[in-house]
Amino acid sequence: MNSSRIAEVLIAHSELKEYFTSDEIKSFSDYFSCQEVEASSPVMSEGEPADCLMYLLSGKARVLAEGVQIGMIEAGDFFGESMFSHEGSRAANVQSVDSSVVAVFTLEDYEAFMRNSSSLALRFRDYFDAIGFKRKEQKQGLLFKDDKKYLALIAHNEMKSSLAEFVKQHSDAIGRFPLVATGTTGMMLYRETGLVLGRKVASGPLGGDQAIGTLVSTDNVCGIIFFRDPLSAHPHHADIEALGRLCDVYQIPFATNPGTAEAILDYLIEDGTRRSMRNQVLEKYRDQQKKVLKEGA
Repeated sequence: MNSSRIAEVLIAHSELKEYFTSDEIKSFSDYFSCQEVEASSPVMSEGEPADCLMYLLSGKARVLAEGVQIGMIEAGDFFGESMFSHEGSRAANVQSVDSSVVAVFTLEDYEAFMRNSSSLALRFRDYFDAIGFKRKEQKQGLLFKDDKKYLALIAHNEMKSSLAEFVKQHSDAIGRFPLVATGTTGMMLYRETGLVLGRKVASGPLGGDQAIGTLVSTDNVCGIIFFRDPLSAHPHHADIEALGRLCDVYQIPFATNPGTAEAILDYLIEDGTRRSMRNQVLEKYRDQQKKVLKEGA
């Protein structure tokens, strides 16, 4: 099934036509590929990387969580919207009921869409983000608090292969921690090592460094391994510097090369026997802020 036929199905059967023009849906459809799925076969599996969005073009499928059916998918329905969220892995299984055809939109497809038509790509992302949030709210409520402490894995493009090799060599140690990375880095690491992210963020130039900085400030990061390319300029250099500053503020181990990354892993694994120094600068700042608030009351 070619992109024109995919667009016809989406325009005719999906809710996209309520939010996008036919031409915009056709542009979106150009980035899909098709897969045929046999009856009673898995389409998506719980625990797999959340690295693609799918539309059911024909047939039916069921959504299963802990062995219980929680929904049905008809032609024109989509699933896998967690690709656009911070979730690193799937939270449910999708199984075909009968022989089906699905259209697949991956993270690589999204990046290509962004390069060629960024404003439209961002509108589609926002659309799936909003629906994903609504679905999660319906399923889990609004009281979820993430108390995990993630090991962040980051690399500039020229250093991604080095990061993959490092993770391969230290997969047993790294696999002890919940991981956070960009979706594309997560896909690469899954293919190379089988490790699955616990959480994902956007790429660095699109705010990924800031997102990890937010996790640092909420006490959700135990360490950061960031293989930086020291010989190239980067458009998000200010974000990188800000991330390093936050690591200093909250005393988060921050490695920028394999040697320091090995030291950080050893340090984190021995976490139960070490004692951290108090950050006197941070304590003094907080005391000053309390004083300001008290005087202004």
